[in-house]
Amino acid sequence: MKYDNIKGFIFDMDGTMFDTEKVYHHFWKVASKERGYTMTDEMINKMRGASMENIGKMFNEVNPDFDYWEERGYRKKYIDQYFIDNDIPKKPGLDELFDWLMQKGYRIALGSSSLKPVVMHYLDKTGYTEKFDYICSGEMITHGKPAPDIYLQCAERIGLKPEECIVVEDAPNGIHAGYDAGCKVFGIKDMSDLDDVRELLDEEPETLAEIIEIMEKD
Repeated sequence: MKYDNIKGFIFDMDGTMFDTEKVYHHFWKVASKERGYTMTDEMINKMRGASMENIGKMFNEVNPDFDYWEERGYRKKYIDQYFIDNDIPKKPGLDELFDWLMQKGYRIALGSSSLKPVVMHYLDKTGYTEKFDYICSGEMITHGKPAPDIYLQCAERIGLKPEECIVVEDAPNGIHAGYDAGCKVFGIKDMSDLDDVRELLDEEPETLAEIIEIMEKD
């Protein structure tokens, strides 16, 4: 089979496992309107999947009179309340894929730019915490996506070489990170336009469940 050498999968979280990017996008627009700073769709899309440090730089270049962390905290209150009142939506095929991966004995890691409290809240609430062999959040590495550090660290911590891992991502920043780490990269369609990074992808499954079909092909 094409991916016979693969022993592990490394997942991004927002937009890949959970359908949360739409919520983040919406509340950036709500918060920016209330607070009086600029946050266009193009800006939000460019930020998607990047490290907190890089997002802060992008934000402050356009809004020098506003503090990114203060405005992020303001927006976060909306998001926190939303996910208290609502379930965290899983992307189609997530449960099916993880059941299959665990049954087949693949090592599984998470590499998310989100901070640890957010990551653990989402995983705990959805029952996914114990499904991972290793979890890496944004503050645990020096250089965030699009740098490859997070995926290199994930591969190392699950005892594998990068070329033995498949990174599953939805955003260009994360796709660059996985590719530069030397992993195979599967791109899941979410809110980001993948046209500019399509040449970096090994596969572009329509859903997470389709990964099973890809892996089982002769």
